[in-house]
Amino acid sequence: MNTKKVFQLFILVAMLFTSFATTTSAFAAGCGTGVTVVSGDTLRKIAERCGTTVSALRLANPEIGNGNLIYPGQALLLPGAILGTDGGYLIYVVARGDTVKSLATRFSSTVDSILASNPAIANVNLIYEGQRLTIYVMTTTPPPAPAPAPGGQTYYVQKGDTLRKIAAKFNTTVDLILQLNNIVNPNVIYVGQAITLPAYISTYIVQKGDTLKIIANKYGTTVEKLLGLNPNIKNANLIYVGQVITLW
Repeated sequence: MNTKKVFQLFILVAMLFTSFATTTSAFAAGCGTGVTVVSGDTLRKIAERCGTTVSALRLANPEIGNGNLIYPGQALLLPGAILGTDGGYLIYVVARGDTVKSLATRFSSTVDSILASNPAIANVNLIYEGQRLTIYVMTTTPPPAPAPAPGGQTYYVQKGDTLRKIAAKFNTTVDLILQLNNIVNPNVIYVGQAITLPAYISTYIVQKGDTLKIIANKYGTTVEKLLGLNPNIKNANLIYVGQVITLW
């Protein structure tokens, strides 16, 4: 084989290798905006395969929580995913390099609109890969930001509590609680955490120094009515701090 043919063969092999390497690299990072867990997968493996991080996967998929438990067939969202719109709103999973300003431009929205729809953003310059944002896609005039719910009592998280359980306990909603509290992940709260509850709820949390008479006077009712609404109180003179009392 002469020198010319050897050189041509070398060039051909090099081109094939480069093509294979590029395709492999693109495939490795080509997970798109979602991935289905396969046998043997872990969060770390998926993060490395799809060019993201474990913490971003957890933020994008709040059902995972702080654990590592995933199962074959489970569908996971990845940064950059867009969930279906609802009345002009969409849910976007923040990707690496995103800013509030760039997202406002991309979705024909404004920085103020995104901040109004996402009260958990404490710093306009700080959003996280994997974070879920509600974005209103403007067509004409953006809707007015909803008035914040008035705050009322403070509840301290007990062992076993979730936001859904707390909302049910006080006959309110998780959304209203989130409006009043800087909770980044609604699935992660901790024992002792102070939670501001919406005002005008129908229950009261006993504070230090309270008696049924003091509570009755505070809310324009009577001790007898409170006892009738709270059959678990066997002794009118015996209530305890943190006890939840139905007012009406």
